[in-house]
Amino acid sequence: MKLVAIVRASRQPEEAAQALADASGLTLAEARMRLAPEPPALLARLEPDKAATLVVSLRKGGLAALAVDVPCPTGKDRTVAHSFSFSDAGITFMPRFGDSMQVLWADVLAILRGLRASRSDVERTEKSRSFSVATAVATGGLKMTRTSTKTVHSRDESTEQVILVYARDGRVAMAAEHQLDFSCLGPGMHPSSTGNMVELAHRLREKVRRCCKDGQYAGYAVSISASATLPGVDGWMPGMSVIALTAIAASLTVSQSPGLRLTRPSAC
Repeated sequence: MKLVAIVRASRQPEEAAQALADASGLTLAEARMRLAPEPPALLARLEPDKAATLVVSLRKGGLAALAVDVPCPTGKDRTVAHSFSFSDAGITFMPRFGDSMQVLWADVLAILRGLRASRSDVERTEKSRSFSVATAVATGGLKMTRTSTKTVHSRDESTEQVILVYARDGRVAMAAEHQLDFSCLGPGMHPSSTGNMVELAHRLREKVRRCCKDGQYAGYAVSISASATLPGVDGWMPGMSVIALTAIAASLTVSQSPGLRLTRPSAC
């Protein structure tokens, strides 16, 4: 299976929604909803052939779309934070259970903000028994009830904002909207969880940016040549953000990607 996503907001939202609706079979209203989140945004989960066709159609419509493999890291592969604390040197993520994860600002490789969605389908069979006059008459009173069976289908969908903090040593911390205690933000805490996630992402980026300006950040910049290839990614085109690609694919192996080059920046 492949995930189809867009990595850059369209300058013409209505035309982009129409292109998505035409290519995917969604209604225009559903297409607008799929394009509403800030990119990178997931659009569909399809078989490889169908995903490739959708990517081609979306790109013809002017959307920066790509398809990536479905397998990706989960909460089991990361430190899922319940609370956090800032310091001048870095940030500490504390999970509900297990060891805390501390990352120095100078060791932050990437800060990615995204959205994850989950869907569960439940099918259950219900049996009920009720009094039946016809059954009672037909059996001479030997049987007074009738048993009926019906199948009930239910579907539950939920979305949640997440912030991923990647450390240089390979560790990853995840701050999930519905699992995080935002009281750690102090006076800057917002009344809505969305506002708190924006505030947290802003603070993280400002802390790393300030560390960079102080000359403590030994970061890397990524440059891409026209011949670059990304493992597991279809539909890449020059000029797309590597950070956006990483946010979706959650994996980028430079040694397997000809045309990618890491260089130390002279300034952030």
